[in-house]
Amino acid sequence: MATLAKLVEIENIPQHTKALSIRSPISGTVMTLDTVPNALFQERLFGEGIAINPSGYQVIAPFNGSVLSFTTLANQLRIKAQNGLQLQIQLGIDSHLMMAEGFKRTVKTGDTFKQGDILAEFSLVKMKQQLSSVLCPITVINSDKVKGIQGHYYSVIAGEDSILTVYI
Repeated sequence: MATLAKLVEIENIPQHTKALSIRSPISGTVMTLDTVPNALFQERLFGEGIAINPSGYQVIAPFNGSVLSFTTLANQLRIKAQNGLQLQIQLGIDSHLMMAEGFKRTVKTGDTFKQGDILAEFSLVKMKQQLSSVLCPITVINSDKVKGIQGHYYSVIAGEDSILTVYI
């Protein structure tokens, strides 16, 4: 997957034909990917995006779309919007070590969903007890197809507040 760092600030928004606002799938505080204690995310190997320090327990669909993949451990899902945009949502760092304990899938690979649907649930208490970091990276996995991505860094409520603006 060839990804290029395309994070932009308000002063340097690229020429674009469309701007897509992506709602937060998780409640919490939005942070940069550089704060994630994992080189795969810091180096943008899963695409450009943001991380959320979660305060909730649900993953809410940020748009209408379908599930590209959802691990059996229920700690990572990839979703695709009807317009082709693809997101990866990672629940905690090294959360595969929890062996699905504390994670509940409410959708499966191939399912379609509507914006606002619950895609998964997680136990923030168990994550805090068992993981070195509960940060949840959210990346645009096909960021090589977009002109720019702008992160919005503040406290967000899942399904209501915007975390990213994607410029196409």
